[in-house]
Amino acid sequence: MTPRLATVLRSIVLVLVVLVAAACSSRSKDGPAASSDKPRVAVSIFPLWDIARRVAGDGLDVVLVLPPGRSEHSYDPTPKEMAQVAKSKLGVSVGLGMDGWLEKIVRGAAGTDVPIVQLGPKANPRRMTAEEVGAEAAEEGEEHDDHADDKAKHEHEHDKHADGREHDDGDHAPKPEPKGAAKGEHDHHGHNHAHGAEDPHFWLDPVRMKSVVPELVEAFSKLDPKGAEGYKARGKAIEAELDKLHAELEARSKGWTKKTIVTFHGSMGYFAERYGLSIAAVIEPFPGKEPTARYVKDVLAAVEKSKAAALFSEPQLDRRPAQVIADQAKLPLFELDPVGGSAGAETYEKLLLKNADVLDKALK
Repeated sequence: MTPRLATVLRSIVLVLVVLVAAACSSRSKDGPAASSDKPRVAVSIFPLWDIARRVAGDGLDVVLVLPPGRSEHSYDPTPKEMAQVAKSKLGVSVGLGMDGWLEKIVRGAAGTDVPIVQLGPKANPRRMTAEEVGAEAAEEGEEHDDHADDKAKHEHEHDKHADGREHDDGDHAPKPEPKGAAKGEHDHHGHNHAHGAEDPHFWLDPVRMKSVVPELVEAFSKLDPKGAEGYKARGKAIEAELDKLHAELEARSKGWTKKTIVTFHGSMGYFAERYGLSIAAVIEPFPGKEPTARYVKDVLAAVEKSKAAALFSEPQLDRRPAQVIADQAKLPLFELDPVGGSAGAETYEKLLLKNADVLDKALK
């Protein structure tokens, strides 16, 4: 069997799995379930979903793709999860190298012409610092980029000379994408966590989250023009709520007398920048991949030099590497949640306020 034929067969199998799962999910014990006639919108992660569903109101069927408790960095959807996006008319993602899986599964299940709205590039993205990604990640990222460029050049030359002509993209069957890593097996090269790269975690800054609400209003109005006035009105109301959230967080941050922290990975840069905190280091430069002994030594040195007040783990990832470093540094370990959707963080506002509660304990 040729590699191209194998790729085509795998694609056919994937489509069949999605169709079967979609058919199964549309039935209940009592027979076929009534399907909503509202346009369906698939949203990648909880914070975006919570804002999107509130803008949508009753006008759209807004579904969350990433289940609460799962990491956006290591998501591999099940057939059942793919089936729920099979009828999507629109996708909403972060972009900036964060959740490319959303586009793949939505367009794989619902069609290649489904538009995807990426909010991150519209949020005035900041650049990640060396401390937020770790020197080890920066070095490996640069090596990977160089290797990828060389590999792409080599493959292009091979295609060009294989039959004496250059190939268009259409001459090749699509190459299968690697499966997302399981917890603790993150393929870090799939994400743009490198020194100087645009930080995708914009939603942890409510000011930037407010700035993308009009993008949702516009996208939803195009999808459902009859509901445009409702989307606009709800969008304005949400913007006002986000202003109140920012004001509360800003007031609370003034009580954080200690300002330097060590976070689990480079997710908290926007929040830290907005509310006057400094990130001395991150525990895992590649989310889900345990740090090396050399890197742990570097983190401990950064903790000592910066006089960091506390370390923080994340509920979506293994806590043990953070606990090891906290024990060695003799510092308390707390937990900050970058994604939410679980108990105590059932809305976007509750997520950020829950994190503020943690910081109240850690930094006063």
